[in-house]
Amino acid sequence: MKTTKLPVLLLFVVLCAGQWAFGERSFAFGDDFRLTLGGDVRARYEGFNRDVIWVDGTAKAGPAVEYLRVRTRAWARLEMPEGVSLNIRFVNRWHKVSSHFGDPNDNGAATWEFPDEVILDLLNIHFADLLGESGLSLTLGRQELGFGNGMLLSEGTPYDQGRTVYHDGAVLRYKTETDVVTLFSFYNEWKDRFVFINDQNRRLRSGDIFTLGAYWTHNVDVRLNVDAYYMYNDVHDDYPDSRDSCERNHPVDTNLSLHTVGGRVFGRLNDNFDYSLEIARQGGRNNAGRHNQGMMVDARLRYHLPKEIMFTPSIGLELLSLTGDKADTRKSEGWNSLMMECPLWREELLPIMNNGVWTNLNMYRGDVVLKLTKKLTFTGALAALVANETDFSTGGGHYLGTLFSAFLDYKLFDYLALSAEAAHFKAGDYYVNGQDSVWARLQATLTF
Repeated sequence: MKTTKLPVLLLFVVLCAGQWAFGERSFAFGDDFRLTLGGDVRARYEGFNRDVIWVDGTAKAGPAVEYLRVRTRAWARLEMPEGVSLNIRFVNRWHKVSSHFGDPNDNGAATWEFPDEVILDLLNIHFADLLGESGLSLTLGRQELGFGNGMLLSEGTPYDQGRTVYHDGAVLRYKTETDVVTLFSFYNEWKDRFVFINDQNRRLRSGDIFTLGAYWTHNVDVRLNVDAYYMYNDVHDDYPDSRDSCERNHPVDTNLSLHTVGGRVFGRLNDNFDYSLEIARQGGRNNAGRHNQGMMVDARLRYHLPKEIMFTPSIGLELLSLTGDKADTRKSEGWNSLMMECPLWREELLPIMNNGVWTNLNMYRGDVVLKLTKKLTFTGALAALVANETDFSTGGGHYLGTLFSAFLDYKLFDYLALSAEAAHFKAGDYYVNGQDSVWARLQATLTF
C-alpha cells in the first residue's frame, strides 16, 4: 500500500462504514468452545513544533514535526471448558513522516514504512475459575495490566510510541464481594524477541525489567474504597551500544533497584462528587548506589452538575506532586516514573517534551467536560506546572509553565470514533529562554 493512497482509503471507509456490519464475530463449536474474532484500525495525523523538545529555544530553524501513524490490530479469543480462554492479538503500526527536523526530511530513521513489523501484542491463557468457584483466576503470558489512575503501573513498552503497552509474565487475582487482590510478576526485555516480517527489534525500554508486585482493593461502599499496593522493579541495563534518541532525558546507565509502596482512597460521595487521593513512597538504589526517596501525592475531585443543565457539565480539579532530585546530596529524591512513562492526561505535548519522564513536578490542573450533543463531547483543561527543585533549572526559577489543552470527541457510529486534540505550552522562568510550543492531532478509530 502506498502512503499517498491512505487518505483516499480512509475516506472510503468512513463513507461506506454505514453499509457494513462491524463488531466482534463469535462462532460456537458445540456447547463448550467459542471463538471470537475482532480488530481495529487507528489513524493519527499528528504534529508539534521543535520547541516541544528544545524548550530553551536551542532548536535550529526549520519545519515542525508532522507524521501519519496507522496502527492495525487483529485479535482472537478461544473460550474453552472450565473457564479457560486463549487470547491472541497481532499488531502492526507504520509511520510516514511528512515533515521532520532530520536532513533529509523524510529518512529511514524517522519513517517506519508499511508493513514495518507485525508483532504479538497479546498472547496469554486465562483461567477464570482456577479452583472451582473460589474467586481465584490466573493469566499467563503477554498481557496488559493497569491500576487506578495509572500512577503505579500503566506502560510496559514506553519507547514504541503508542503502539503497545504489554507485559510478559503472570497475574494471579482473587475476588470476593468486597475485595480484589492482584499478585503480578513480569520480565520485560529491552527489545521484542518475537517480531515478524521486517524483524526491526526496536528498543522498547531502557533495560530488562523484572517486576514483582501486589495490589489490593477493598470496597467499603460506593463512598469509600481503599487501595494498597507494593511493587518491586529491578532494571538490568547492559546495552549502551544500542542507545538512540528514544532515551532522551534518561540516564545513560539505567540500572536500578526500585521499591514503591502506596495507597489510595476513592469513591463517589453523592450524585455530584467523585474523589481520589493517592500517596506513594519509593525506596531502593539507583545506578549510582544512591538511596531512592521519591514521593508522589495525587489528589482529584470532580463535580458533576445536575443533568438538567445544558451540556451536562462536570468540573475536575487535581493537585499532583512528584518530588525532584537534589544535586548536592547522596540520595535520589526524585520520583521515578519507570512503569508510567506514557501520556497520563491524554495530551502528548508534555510526554514528548519530557520523553515520558514524570518527576520534579507540582501540577495544579482543572478541566471541564461538556456533552455538546449525544455524540459530541468537548474537554478543556488548564494546568499550572511548578518544579519542586531548581538544581537542574537553566533559568533558576520554579515555574515550568502553563499548559492549555482541548479535546473534541465525536462518536460517528458505534464502531467509528473521531477526535481532534490540541495543547499549547507557555514556558515559565524555569527555562533561561523558554519558548512556547504546540501539539495537535486528528484521529480516527474504526473497530471491526
